[in-house]
Amino acid sequence: MPNSVSWDERKRLPRWYERERWSYEVDRQLVEEAAHWLEQVEWKLIGTFTFAGWKVSDEKADKTSINFINELERTVKSDVAYVRGDEKSPASGSKPACGRHFHFVLTSVAPLDPALVARLWTEQAGDNSDDPTAKVEAYKPGAKGIEYLLKSIQKPDGGWAVRKLELFHPEARGLQDMTPRFRRRLRRHKARQKQFGSVKVSTGGEAGE
Repeated sequence: MPNSVSWDERKRLPRWYERERWSYEVDRQLVEEAAHWLEQVEWKLIGTFTFAGWKVSDEKADKTSINFINELERTVKSDVAYVRGDEKSPASGSKPACGRHFHFVLTSVAPLDPALVARLWTEQAGDNSDDPTAKVEAYKPGAKGIEYLLKSIQKPDGGWAVRKLELFHPEARGLQDMTPRFRRRLRRHKARQKQFGSVKVSTGGEAGE
């Protein structure tokens, strides 16, 4: 998608927010505007997720991420939406190489406990004795966490992914075709909202960079 497409025009495109619909030459202004748009979601957690052992293929990293979210949904018995920023960088001068890792913002109508999320990640990705592979904390609106998450999407080894945004973001929902399947998903989502409406959300932990 060329950068000449304006922000308002971009938002009218079906499922524009999916990574493959973005140019790799995303500029800073678009990152800021995307972050502002994504702030409409009531995100619950933000975290940094790495892997035990430095070398992990992109394919394995992505599969681990998918398995982690699936297990989280099974555990909390509710849909989990996320935006995921993907990062990896080669060695440059005195700066050492940085292996594939992810930054997530997560939300659900169910409570999301940072300690639970960290444990489920380490069960999939392993852990390091000296540096935990999952650092998770409560999301703080206005702290520019989403901008940080998206900071590498224009780089060759960067990227981003979203999941189930249409259940939690009003504009994303409006872009979705109201098929019978999607209507069923909305009904289940609203039923879970009612189920978890009186449950208090747990917070805690710290997220690193």
